[in-house]
Amino acid sequence: MSEPGQTRSRGGARDFWQLHVPLVLVLVLCLVLTVVEVRRATEGVWRAWVYMVEWPLIGVVAVWIWHRYRTEGSVAAGLVERWKTRLADYAAAAGAESDETPEPTHARDPELEAWQSYVADVERRQPPGGPPDVAPPNSR
Repeated sequence: MSEPGQTRSRGGARDFWQLHVPLVLVLVLCLVLTVVEVRRATEGVWRAWVYMVEWPLIGVVAVWIWHRYRTEGSVAAGLVERWKTRLADYAAAAGAESDETPEPTHARDPELEAWQSYVADVERRQPPGGPPDVAPPNSR
């Protein structure tokens, strides 16, 4: 799909088996499990109230995914284009802001300089990458 607003024309046996049948199976499963959880919730199982709400939401997400596949051919096809546009807008806004504000100057930090001096001294005495040079104990 070259244009994000363009709808996809699909049909045939492939769509029937790959889109419609799975949707019907998921919706039937969600309906049955919702009824089961409603019965459990009315019997006093408090956790069932959450599942009673969860299964219809899963059904709604399944319908949304089915709709995206029917219209876009993919769940991510339209989303990718939208996020690329947003990212380009943010990058353009960040570029405009960075031109306006100068970078802050960092003050001299004597403790940082002391630490860097110490690290340089240690690396000079004991170069990184191997054990320190130590004479064998019995060599005279």
